[in-house]
Amino acid sequence: MKAVLFDFNGTLFDDTRFHMRAWQKYMREKFGISLTLDEVRQKFIGPNNATIFHSFFGDRFSEAELHAFSREKEEEYRAAARAEGALHLMEGAPELFDLLTERGVPFALATASEMDNVRFYLEDLGLKKWFTMDRIVYDQGLLPSKPDPAFYLEAARRLNLRPEDCVVAEDSPSGIQAAANAHAGRIIALDRTAPRAWLESNSDIYAVVHDFRGFERFI
Repeated sequence: MKAVLFDFNGTLFDDTRFHMRAWQKYMREKFGISLTLDEVRQKFIGPNNATIFHSFFGDRFSEAELHAFSREKEEEYRAAARAEGALHLMEGAPELFDLLTERGVPFALATASEMDNVRFYLEDLGLKKWFTMDRIVYDQGLLPSKPDPAFYLEAARRLNLRPEDCVVAEDSPSGIQAAANAHAGRIIALDRTAPRAWLESNSDIYAVVHDFRGFERFI
């Protein structure tokens, strides 16, 4: 393998619980819709916000309104994350980034996050030590949401490589399917979002891990 493509949410940052809390609170307070954690996990984790809102409301709201909703929800998410205190990347991730840099192995992000969240990750989580914006594919409203392969195809393109030459680190079912649809060389699944039994039974997945300690063995 010649490079590593990383998902971010739930993969490099164990933040699924913050997104779930934010979605529950936002949908309840904004629209009067009560959701269980299972409903949030099944419907709201993985796709980008535009896809989620469209699936819930169809054409009821304009694109401008949906964009405003998305920004409001992400403000709730960042507040939930900051309220917990010290924020840090997944265990082993900083050491892996340093090792990849030392070995000259290129890596990039393919995240459904929007720009405000990317800034949050660069600053609050120190991601700017390893990533420049040209190595971050994020949601600008231009690419179809995962499980479409577009995010991973674009991330590989920015490294001047084929997805087949890349290891992908993912956590959500839609993200794993996106990597499979992109024909990634290897898919390594983090067991933070989907049930481990499901991950281990998925033939598209090369290995299942809990964090990034020892991840270099997959490259």
